[in-house]
Amino acid sequence: MPTTLEFYWELASLDESTRIKAATQLISALVKFQAEMPKASRLATTEKELDEMCAGDVSYGVKRLIKGLASPRDGARQGYSVALAELLGRIDCISVKLVLDLLWKSTEATNSMRGQEQRDMRFGRIFGLMALVQSGIITRQGTTPVEIRKIVMELAAIGAKKSYLREIAYVTMTSMVPMLKRFDGRDELIGMFVEVGLDKGVVETPDELLLAMRLRRQYPGYDWHSALPQWQGRHMLSARNGAKVAKVLCEQTENPAATGTWHPQLHRVWDEIFDLYFNPQRADEAQAHSPMEFEQLWERVVENGLFAPGATQSRRFWGFLLLERILPHLSEDTVPSLMTPNIVRAMSDNISAKNKTPLAKVGVQVAEKLSAVCENNTKVGLAVLTHLLSQKSTIRTDGRMSLRSLMANRIVAKLDGAAIVGYVEYLQKLFAAPRRVHLRDGLAAGPQAGTAAERTVEKQRSWAVDQMVRVARFGQLPVTDALAARVLRFLSTHAAFVRVEGAKCNVEGLEEPLAPPLSKASQDYCALALTNMVGELSRQASSEAGRAIGRARDGTAWATWVLGLVLDKRHRGISRVLHRYEETRAGLEAVLKQLRGMARAAGKLKEAGDVQRVQALEILQGNLGVAAAFGAEPQAQTEYLEAAAEVGECFERLERQLAGKKAADGEPQPVEVLTDILLSLFTRDSSVLRRLCDQVFVPFAETMTAPGIEAIVGVLQAKEGAGGGAVETTADALDAMDAMDVDEDAGEAGEAGEAGAPGQADGVDEELRQRIQEALGSPAGDASDSSDEETFDDEQMTVFDDKLAEIFRHKKEQKAWARELRLSLVNFKLRVLDITDVFLARQGENPLVLLLVPVLVDLARATLRDSRSRAVHERAVSILNTRLGKTPAGADPAQVRELHALVHERARRAGDQRELDVLAGVAAFAARTLLDAGDGGEDVHKQYAAAAADFMTRKASQMHVGFFRTCMGRLRASQLAPLWRVARDALAQYARPKQAVNVYRQVQAFALAEAAAATAARIASDLDAAQAAAFVEHARALLLALRAALQETIVYAVSEDNRNAATGKLLLDAPRLREIIQNALQLTRRLAKIDAFAPAVAALAPDDQWARAVRELEAADKLASPVIKNLCRSLADLTQSPKPKKARA
Repeated sequence: MPTTLEFYWELASLDESTRIKAATQLISALVKFQAEMPKASRLATTEKELDEMCAGDVSYGVKRLIKGLASPRDGARQGYSVALAELLGRIDCISVKLVLDLLWKSTEATNSMRGQEQRDMRFGRIFGLMALVQSGIITRQGTTPVEIRKIVMELAAIGAKKSYLREIAYVTMTSMVPMLKRFDGRDELIGMFVEVGLDKGVVETPDELLLAMRLRRQYPGYDWHSALPQWQGRHMLSARNGAKVAKVLCEQTENPAATGTWHPQLHRVWDEIFDLYFNPQRADEAQAHSPMEFEQLWERVVENGLFAPGATQSRRFWGFLLLERILPHLSEDTVPSLMTPNIVRAMSDNISAKNKTPLAKVGVQVAEKLSAVCENNTKVGLAVLTHLLSQKSTIRTDGRMSLRSLMANRIVAKLDGAAIVGYVEYLQKLFAAPRRVHLRDGLAAGPQAGTAAERTVEKQRSWAVDQMVRVARFGQLPVTDALAARVLRFLSTHAAFVRVEGAKCNVEGLEEPLAPPLSKASQDYCALALTNMVGELSRQASSEAGRAIGRARDGTAWATWVLGLVLDKRHRGISRVLHRYEETRAGLEAVLKQLRGMARAAGKLKEAGDVQRVQALEILQGNLGVAAAFGAEPQAQTEYLEAAAEVGECFERLERQLAGKKAADGEPQPVEVLTDILLSLFTRDSSVLRRLCDQVFVPFAETMTAPGIEAIVGVLQAKEGAGGGAVETTADALDAMDAMDVDEDAGEAGEAGEAGAPGQADGVDEELRQRIQEALGSPAGDASDSSDEETFDDEQMTVFDDKLAEIFRHKKEQKAWARELRLSLVNFKLRVLDITDVFLARQGENPLVLLLVPVLVDLARATLRDSRSRAVHERAVSILNTRLGKTPAGADPAQVRELHALVHERARRAGDQRELDVLAGVAAFAARTLLDAGDGGEDVHKQYAAAAADFMTRKASQMHVGFFRTCMGRLRASQLAPLWRVARDALAQYARPKQAVNVYRQVQAFALAEAAAATAARIASDLDAAQAAAFVEHARALLLALRAALQETIVYAVSEDNRNAATGKLLLDAPRLREIIQNALQLTRRLAKIDAFAPAVAALAPDDQWARAVRELEAADKLASPVIKNLCRSLADLTQSPKPKKARA
C-alpha cells in the first residue's frame, strides 16, 4: 500500500499554500522512492512498463494524479496538475505516449454522462495537457510528431467546442512553440500548427494572433508569406496590417463562435505585445522586423476601437486595463499620444458616474493611478493637466467630480514656479528640436532616436505651442508675468522672425538654427496661438488689488508689449516673415506710437472711470494691431489697421473731451465712434476681438448717448428693408438679406396670385426655367408651341446632362449662400445683444433704456416662431426678463406712456402664452416707471383695466391672471392702488353671472381679486398707517363686491337659468363653483390675517340673503358636495369671528 496517501488529500485544498506544501512533500517522497530503482535505459510507453520501471508509489502517483484531474472537488484540478507537471519533469522514464494514453482513458466523456460530468472530463483533459506541456517531457527523445499533432488537434478541438476554454487552450498551444526546434521535421510541425491552430492561415481572434506572433518570433526563417497570405510585412503588427490587427484585438470578428467568453482580464496576447514594445532585450528584434509604432497601435486599437463612440462596456473595461498597464511608461512626450479624446471622455464619464458599476470602478481606479503618476513626476503632471484643458469632455456642469478638477486638485498642490518654468523650457526645446519618441524607455534619446517624419514634427510643434499657451492661461497655476512674457516672446519670435543663415542673431530663441527648419504652417500656427493668447490675457483679471485687466504688473498692456517686440529695430540677424510686413509696417508703427501715447495719457488721469476708458481703448487698439501684424489675409489686415486708426480717432476725441474742449456741432462723441467700431468688429471672423468688444464697452456704458443707442437699434431692427441703422460694414450683407427676403415674398405672392391661372405652373422659378430652356437650345416660346417631339442623340444628351447638372449645382450653391447669410445675420445680432445686455445691466436707470426696450420687444416677437433665429429670441427674452429691474430716472413721461400703451396693445393681441409672459414683465417695467414719475396712476389703471376687459369679454384672448400678478409683484407697495382698483372693478363687473364671456373667465375674475389681496401683507409691512388707510378703503370695496358677486353666483347656480338649453347640462357646474368659493375664501383669509384689514372683513358678516342662498345650495343635488358645504361654512365662520394677526416684517 502506498505510503504517500495523506499528501493527495491536501492537494485538493482551497488554500494555495497548503496545496503547494503538499505537492512539494509528495514530489520529494516520490523522487526519493524512484532513486532507489535501477536507472531506466528507455521510456515507459505502457502501464505495464510504467509499473516495471518505476517504484510502486511513483506508478500509483502518476495514475492517481492523472485521474484526479477530472475531480470537481475544491482545488483538486489545480493541485493535481501542478504535482503532475513537476512529477513528469522529475521522473525521466515516462513518455508522452504513456501520459496521453492514461489521460485519454481517465478523461473520456461519454454520451451516458450528465452535462456536469462531461464538463469535468473536459476540464480534466485540458489541465492534463497543460501539465504535460509545462513538464517539458515533449522534448524527450521518444516523442514523435504524431503525438505533437494529437495534442494540438485536441487543444484546438476543445477551444472550438467550448469558448470559455479557447484562450487557455491556445495559451497551452503557444507554450509548445519553443519546443518544436528540437524536432527534425520542424517545418512540417510548424505547418501543422498553421493548419490546425491558425485555420490554414486565417487569423481572426486574439488567440490565433498570439499563436501566430509566437511562431513568427521563434521561427522567422519559415515561409510566412505563403503560410499567412493575408498578413503583409515582416511582422504581424506591421503598419500594413493595422486594420486587421485592430479588428482582431477588439474581437470584431464576423464569426461569433470564434471568440471566447468575456472575462475581466486582458487577453494573453497583450503580454506578447507589451513585451515586444517595452522589453529592452527585444529592441533589435523590433528594429529588424519594423512593427508599427506603439502610438499607431494605441490609436487604432484603444482610441478608435475599445473606446470608440458606441463601444460596449466590456470593451471599455479592457481599454481601462490597458491604460492602467501603460501608465508606468507614461512620460511628458507620450501624453498626447496616449491621453486621446475618447479615452479622456470615457475616464471623465466614469469618474462622475453616480452608479459605481464595474466599469466606473475600474475608471476611478485608473484615474487614481494616473494622479499618483502625475504627483510623482511634475512634468508628466503638467503635461496631463494642460492636455486635459483642451478636452471639453473633462468639464462637468452638474456639480459632480470631473477629470479636470481631480487632476488639477492633485497636481496644482505639488507644483511651484520652478516646476512650471522647467516644463515650459522643456516644451520650447521640444519645439526647437522635435524627435521621435519611443515608449520603450520613455525618452527620445538613445539608440532608437531618429529624425521624426514631417507630419510628426508639425504635430509635436503644434502640441508644444498649445501646451505653453494653456499653462500661461490656466488660472489655478502660479503663473508669473515673467512666464507669460516668456511664452509671448517665444511665440512672437517664431511667428515673426527667421534667422538669417550665417549672420549673428541677437534675438532670444534664434541663437541656434532649428532642426528641422520651421515650416510655414508652424509659423502660422504660432501666429494664431499668439493672437488668441494676447486676447485672452487682455480679458484676464488679476487677483492682485489695483491691477488693471489685461496688463502686466508694471502696467504695460500685453498687446502693446508684443507689438513693441515685433517692431523693435534693434533686432539683428533676422528676417521678418510676417504677411505683407512692408505694406503694413507704417500702419503698425503708427499704432504702436499711439498705444504708448494712450499709456502716458492714462497715467496722468485721476478719475478711475476716465482711466478705464483710455485703457480700454488701448487694449482694443493693441489687439487690432496684433491681429493686423500676424494676420494671414490681406483684406483682413487692411481692415484691422483701418479699425485701429478709428480707435485712435476715438481716443483723440476722448482726450479733447477730458481736456474740457468743446466739440464742434454735429461732431460725434467718443462713445458714438466706439459703438460704430464695435459693431463693425462684430462682423469679423476673429473670435478674440468679438469677445473683447464687451469688455471694452463696459467703461463707456455710462457715457452712452442717443445716437449710439440708435446705431444699436438700427442693427437690431435690420430686417426686410430696415437697414438704415446698420453700420457700413454690414450694409451689404443686410441689403442682400433684405433682397433675398423680398424675392422670397414676391415668389410666394406670385404663387398665391397665379394659382389656377391657365398655362402657369405653381411656384416655378423663372430663372431656373430660362436656364433650362437655354440648355435645351431653343427659346421658351418655341418649346410651348412646338408640336413635334424633339429627340436627342447620346452625345447631345450627355451635353444636356452636364448643363443641367451645372444649373442645379449653381442653384444649390445659391441656397447654401442664403443659409450662411441668414446664419451670419443671426450671429451678428447675438453679438449686438451682448453689448445691449452690458448697457442694460450697468445703466438700468438711464433714460436711454427706453429706446432699447421697444426694439427688444419687437425682436422677441419677430423671432418667436422662426426656428433659425431661436437663439436671438431666447437672448432677447433673457435680457427683457433679467435687466428691467430698475426704473429709468428722469424719463420722458410721454415716451413711457407710449411704451406702456404699445406693450399692452401687443399683449392683447399676443399669439400665445410665451409672448404674453415676456410682455407682462415689460408692462410691469413701464407701469413702475410711470408711477415713479408721480402722475401715472390713471394711465396704469386705464391700460390694465383695458387688459382685464379684453380678458373677460374676448374668448380668443391669451390674457391670464399671471399678467396682472407680474405687475403686482414688481410694483412697490405704495404703487398698488391702480391694480387694486382694476381687481375691484373686474370683480364687480365680470364676477357676476353671465357678465364674462364664459364661466371660466368668471372664475378668473375671482382669482384676479385674490391676487390683489395677496399683496395685503406687503402693504401692511411696507407702508405706515396713513398710507395703508387708503388700501383699507379699497379692501372694503373689494369685499363688498365679492359678497355681492358671490351671492348672485350661488343664486344663479341653483336656478333654472344655469342650464344649457340644448343639452340640459349645468353651465356653472360643481368644480367651477368650488373654485369660485375657494378664491373667495382665500381672499378673505389673506385680509383677515392683517390687523389693518381685519375690520373690513368683520363688516362682511353674512346676512339673511347669504344664509338663504347657502340653504338653497345645500338642497341642490348636483352642486351640494361636501367640499362646497365646508367651504361655505369656513367662509361664514371667518367673517363672523375674524382672528387678526400681526403681519411679519
